[in-house]
Amino acid sequence: MWLAIAAASCAAVLVLYFQHRALSALQSQTRVILRQISEQTATDVASAVRRTLDGPVFETLTAVNHPELREGRLDLVANEYREGLDEYPHVDRFFVWSEQTDAVAPGEALFYGREHPAGHTLSVGPAGTPLMRDAVLGHAILDLARDNALAQHIYVAAENVGPDRHQVFLRLFWKDARRVDYFAVLGFVVHPATLRKQFFPALFARELEALVAHRAGEIQLSLSVTDETGALVFGRRAAEAATARVPVPMLIYPVDRIDSRLTTALPPRTWQIEVSAPERDALLGGVSRSYWPTIVSVLLMMVIVGLTVQANRRSAELAQMQSDFIAHASHQLKTPLSLLSAATETLEMDRVRSPEKLAEYLGIIRGEATRLTVLFQRVLEFSRLQQRRSYEFETVDLSALVRETVEAFAGSLAEQPFTFDVQQDGSPLCVRADSAALEQVVANLLDNAVKYSDGVQEVIVRVRGTDRVVTVEVVDRGVGIALDQQRRIFERFYRAPTSAHRPGFGLGLPIVQEVVRAHGGRVEVKSAPGQGSTFCLVLPRDLAGSERESDVVDGLPEASR
Repeated sequence: MWLAIAAASCAAVLVLYFQHRALSALQSQTRVILRQISEQTATDVASAVRRTLDGPVFETLTAVNHPELREGRLDLVANEYREGLDEYPHVDRFFVWSEQTDAVAPGEALFYGREHPAGHTLSVGPAGTPLMRDAVLGHAILDLARDNALAQHIYVAAENVGPDRHQVFLRLFWKDARRVDYFAVLGFVVHPATLRKQFFPALFARELEALVAHRAGEIQLSLSVTDETGALVFGRRAAEAATARVPVPMLIYPVDRIDSRLTTALPPRTWQIEVSAPERDALLGGVSRSYWPTIVSVLLMMVIVGLTVQANRRSAELAQMQSDFIAHASHQLKTPLSLLSAATETLEMDRVRSPEKLAEYLGIIRGEATRLTVLFQRVLEFSRLQQRRSYEFETVDLSALVRETVEAFAGSLAEQPFTFDVQQDGSPLCVRADSAALEQVVANLLDNAVKYSDGVQEVIVRVRGTDRVVTVEVVDRGVGIALDQQRRIFERFYRAPTSAHRPGFGLGLPIVQEVVRAHGGRVEVKSAPGQGSTFCLVLPRDLAGSERESDVVDGLPEASR
């Protein structure tokens, strides 16, 4: 037993140790994987940012070709500008200059923006394309185009243009390959405040949130952006994080791809894309949760060990009780057998001469035979406890059954001065029961009451009834039972310390409890050392049987009652 407990304990410790090592290794691996995921996510975010910043140059400004511009298809330009405003949140306005716009607004570019204030919108060209006029910014843009035309490049970028200090990117459409004169100018305007405040929230809602979620899976990654000074532009910084940082140049054009065709360039501004995976939530919390199956398994092992120890203890106690039962039964059998043998031998040797002596020896034989009969009845009761007992249920008047059982039991104690007081109201109290089994229950309780009564040889039996149950109380004023022993007196073979020198096998109360439970009832006990005991049987009442008994009694003549 102790070796099994030690082996189970060592196994539990080893399981926890190896689980801890495995989870520690898993935690380190998970930290590396999270950093890789964060770095890849930050790289993907930076790519998405650059793709969005480069989009107006490669997608919008190149969508309309030279022949369409020469034909004056400003409506096609407006369609591309409309889609560009929906696609690129950092662009405030697109603009255009051509011979058609110069006819309605000489010397300035016209704009296609998100709003067209009333009174500032012009209809240009045969299709009536709506374009917005901003004279100051429009003149500044066209002056920028004229000033850089001498370099004969296609693209021009500038900042601090106009009173609001916009960033401007424009494309020159030349009349021929010599690039002497241009016939159209297309481009867009970006305000630095818009780029800082609106670009990342809009791009996050449209694209970046799904990108981060796809990369992270169930891990809660957080995204933040800081500018060239380290100031937070978007998101929030995590207090404890496995962070990946990727720089991204915040230029409004693809500098690497158009550098050779660009007249002027903007000063580079590098922002940082930061992706964070909180260690406490992503690692420690997951690792802690991973311990639960092992901890539960170890606890179950400990429970099994505890149950095994308890079962072994109970088995040892039961074996001891059975051994005590056999020893006690052997002792109880030895005395009457010895007396019977001695009396029989005396009679066989014809040593008894007087009739008085003969009657005395015959009385001894009869008394010891009765004791043997009682002992064998107890043994039979023990054998019945090992088998499932069958009952024959019928409607029984419990009041009459208890009264008759007490009278019969009192008659068997003619030589002992015991007083039995039966208290009942006389009305029928019917139950569905096996009358023989209930007689045995009441007789066992009476036998215990007599056995454990010392000074006051009085037993009170009360029979009471309610609408639902019938109760039978057997009250004695004997030695009583301690509270800690009351939980065990219904166990087979158990005998309280106060019964050590009294006859019995520890089977009476287990039989009482088994029979009462089979009848759908229960047994209750109230006792204290030196103050006697009260055993109460609670049985469900047979209301239909009580009504039939009442009808029979009510139908009898007054003289017959």
